Amino acid sequence: MGGDTRTIAVRFFGGAGNYTAVLERLCNYIVTENPTEAAVLEWIRSNTRATSEDGIRNRLAFLEAIGLLELDGDVRLTQRGLRWVAETDPEILYELLSSTVRGFDTMLEALLEGPKTDAELGDAISSAHPAVGWNDDSGPAQHRGWLQSLGYVERADGVNSLTDSGRTLATRRSSEYPHLERGTFYAQTDLEDAFDTSFGSYIKGISPRTDEEGELAYIIVKAREDGPYGDEIDGERFTYIGEGVPEKGDQQLTGANGALLEQADRSTVPVYFFYQPADSDDLRYEGLVDVTDAEYVSRNGRMVYQFTMDRLEVEPARFEALAESVSAGVEADAAEEPTLTDDGDEFTEVQRRVRSSAFPTTVKSAYDSRCAICGKSRESPDGTVDIEAAHIYPKRENGRDNVRNGLALCRLHHWAFDAGWLAVSDDYRILVADRPDLEGYEEFAALEGEPLTLPDDEDCHPHAKFLAAHRERNGFESA
Repeated sequence: MGGDTRTIAVRFFGGAGNYTAVLERLCNYIVTENPTEAAVLEWIRSNTRATSEDGIRNRLAFLEAIGLLELDGDVRLTQRGLRWVAETDPEILYELLSSTVRGFDTMLEALLEGPKTDAELGDAISSAHPAVGWNDDSGPAQHRGWLQSLGYVERADGVNSLTDSGRTLATRRSSEYPHLERGTFYAQTDLEDAFDTSFGSYIKGISPRTDEEGELAYIIVKAREDGPYGDEIDGERFTYIGEGVPEKGDQQLTGANGALLEQADRSTVPVYFFYQPADSDDLRYEGLVDVTDAEYVSRNGRMVYQFTMDRLEVEPARFEALAESVSAGVEADAAEEPTLTDDGDEFTEVQRRVRSSAFPTTVKSAYDSRCAICGKSRESPDGTVDIEAAHIYPKRENGRDNVRNGLALCRLHHWAFDAGWLAVSDDYRILVADRPDLEGYEEFAALEGEPLTLPDDEDCHPHAKFLAAHRERNGFESA
C-alpha cells in the first residue's frame, strides 16, 4: 500500500452515501475489461459528473494508496480489491481505509457516545491524533462520506448517527480485544502485536494472560498437529489435553491447567483457540472456545487433564458485552421495570453460560464481598472468603442474571434466604418468617427490621420487583 498514513480521505464520485455504489461499478468494469488508465478515465467521465482529469487522477491515486487497485499504465485490482468485489463485504473496504487513513476508528468510537456533527467528529479526531492538524474543514465530512457509503453511518439534519451495523463494528473496533479472522494464519509476531504482549520464545499450549491489576484477562490455547497429546479437534466439540511433559509422568495442576479448570467451572474470560499444522510455524485461528468439562483421567499410562471444548460462535467483544449485561445500566431494562426471567431474551446456551458465569463475580464485587444480611465478610482457615451470590428470584425458575436480582450473602444467610426464613422489604429492611415454634427462629428473629447492607452504587441495589416476587414465593406479606 501507498506509504505513510494519510490524514484526510479523498471523496469519490456519486456524492456522500453513494461512493461505494459507483466504486463497485468501476471495479467490475476493471475486472471484466482489463482497461488502460486512459480507458478508466474515459469510463469515469461517461458514468459520473466528473470533468476534471486532475480530480479523477487524484481519486484513482487514493484508491491505489489504500491498496484497492494498482496503476501502471494499465489498471487492475489488488487481491484485497478482488475480494471486496467478490464478497461485497463493507468491512473489507473499511479495513483498507482505516489502516491507511487516520481517524476512522476514532470517528466510530465518538459516535458510540451519541450523534455528532461533522465539526464534533473533527474535534474528536484532532484530539486523538494531534498530528492530523485539520486544515480543511471538509476533512471530517470526507471521512463521514465513506462511512455513510459503507452503511455504517446515517445522517439527518446535519447530525450523524451509527446504523446497527455501524454500532456492531464500532463496538468491536473499540474493544480492548484484538480483531482476528477465523481460519487465518498468524505468525507469533503478529499475535504479539495483536495482543500487545510478549510470549517469549514460543507460545505455549496453554497461555493465561493477566491485565494490569493481575486479574486473568484471557487464555490462549494452542493445539499442534504433531503434538505429544493427540488433541482431537474435529467438529464443533473436541478434547484437548492439558499442559505437562510426557517423560515426567502425571500432569500436575500448573497455573496453566488451573486457569482452564476455572473456565470449565464458569466462563469468565475469552479463551482463544489456535491450531498449528505440522508443516507450519504459523498458527491458524479457530475462534473462541467454551471449556465445558474437565477431567483428570488415565491416558497412555499417565494421568492427564482432559478438557472438553465447544466452539463459540461469538466474538470477544460480544463475549465481553454478555458478561457486562449482568450489571445494572447495561441491559435495556436497567432503569425500567424488569422482567423476572430471561424467557423473552434470545440467548444461546453458550451466551447464557457466559452471563451466568459473570453473575457471581459481579454481585460479590458490588457488595464488596460482604454479606448483605449481616454485613460480615467471613473467611475460612485457608483464607477463602465465605460469600456467595444469591438470586433473589431463583435461578431454577430462570431468574435473571442481573445484579439487581442478586444479593451477596454468607453461607448461613444464603441458606436462610433461599429456605424462606428471611426476606427483604421494599425499603431494604430484613424480614423474618413468623415461626417462633421452629428451631432457629430465635437466631434469625434478632435480624427483624435491620437495614440491608447495600452496594455503594445505587444502580446495583436490589429491584423492588425481584424482592416482591421473593416475598410472595415465601409467604411474606406485602412490604
